[in-house]
Amino acid sequence: MNHTFDVDHVVLDIEGTTSATGFVVDELYPYSRKRFGRLLTERAEEPAVRRAVAQIRELLAEPGADAARIERALGAWLDEDRKVTPLKTLQGIVWAEGFANGELVSHFYPDVVPRLRAWHAAGVRLHVYSSGSGAAQRAWFGHSPEGDLRTLADRFYDTENAGPKLVATSYETIAADLGAAPDRVLFLSDRPGELDAARAAGWRTAGVRRPGEPYYESGVGDHPEVASFAELEIGAGAAAAGPVSDEEVRQAGARLAAEAARFASFGWMRGTSGNLSIVLARDPLRLAVTASGRDKGELTADDVVLVDGAGAAVAGTAAGAGKPSAEAGLHARVARLTGAGAVVHVHTVAAVAMARRRPGGIVFRDLEMLKGLGLPAEGAAARLPVITNSQDMTVLGDRLETARDPRMPAVIVAGHGLYVWGADLLQARHHAEVVQWLLELEMEAGRG
Repeated sequence: MNHTFDVDHVVLDIEGTTSATGFVVDELYPYSRKRFGRLLTERAEEPAVRRAVAQIRELLAEPGADAARIERALGAWLDEDRKVTPLKTLQGIVWAEGFANGELVSHFYPDVVPRLRAWHAAGVRLHVYSSGSGAAQRAWFGHSPEGDLRTLADRFYDTENAGPKLVATSYETIAADLGAAPDRVLFLSDRPGELDAARAAGWRTAGVRRPGEPYYESGVGDHPEVASFAELEIGAGAAAAGPVSDEEVRQAGARLAAEAARFASFGWMRGTSGNLSIVLARDPLRLAVTASGRDKGELTADDVVLVDGAGAAVAGTAAGAGKPSAEAGLHARVARLTGAGAVVHVHTVAAVAMARRRPGGIVFRDLEMLKGLGLPAEGAAARLPVITNSQDMTVLGDRLETARDPRMPAVIVAGHGLYVWGADLLQARHHAEVVQWLLELEMEAGRG
């Protein structure tokens, strides 16, 4: 369900809201754990490190705690996922260095960055409030798969400069710092307790509830709920989008025809197989999908169908005389679930063959090419799910939703082909090329 907010400021949580908690826990936590010891010994005299160490000794009630004891305490807090300020400070220092030297690249859900750019362009001021330190937040936004995003975010708040996230006074502090009326500020988070505290301070709130996130089962209480940023219309006088014009459909058709010709030249859309889509509207959901039964290497701007959120053709559109693919419903499901702006479905030999070899999914790790999916090249692992096929798109969509990894913008349908998505058509293409490269590498490794 879409929600509209007429506000001047949006304050963003990170984990579970803009980005996958699993990425932070599985990739960043181990990265910092391995480097705490060196940080505590080699950089002990730096003011930020010295202050964090003093805070840790105070929390432990051990004024004489040495570096080894402090490192053990940090490891224990990591295991417990404790939101402790000095832990977050030291993590931020380690992560900032990892981002700066290229060992780390942050993660954003595909629906997030396009919306942030749109809100920013509309004059909405964007800020961050996370339990991670301000330094970690800046590094996160500064080293994204989409490049440096720090120009989108105005201010960065953490538990040290604003206060605990479950306390209303912290949100009052932020509003005062912004010079904003509380009801002109919107807070986006996946944690009900944080949303409650923000609302108690007079803020507007929306709960972001993403499948696979730790707080998904908790829901968002009585706050407005969205599954992705694509369901949010934000700005002064924000309103739902109007109907899609015939010209917009034809323009989308021309773009899809060009992309289909590229994939056909790779041999990924043989015969009339495969299909592509672009999201043209969110409220209500409308997608331009390549027409069924057409040679994908010879499509024109008119070989496209406008479909609704169920994948059914929308009546009355000039560029919609063709029949939508039976898989259009799955394209719409992916767009709703992930916030993707484009979906690519190709039939590659590597996808089908590797799904037969590894029906439980294919894991890729420690590869430079993973950067193309927004993952670090070192110490990272990503799983490409494999789901069984069905001619019922509702059943197939349910299987995809259950199996998908938020960090992997793709899934293989066994015996059928590969579905890949992105924030727009260009990113979807890049993701498809990266995933196909990874699959071909695994094929070659299997022959050795």
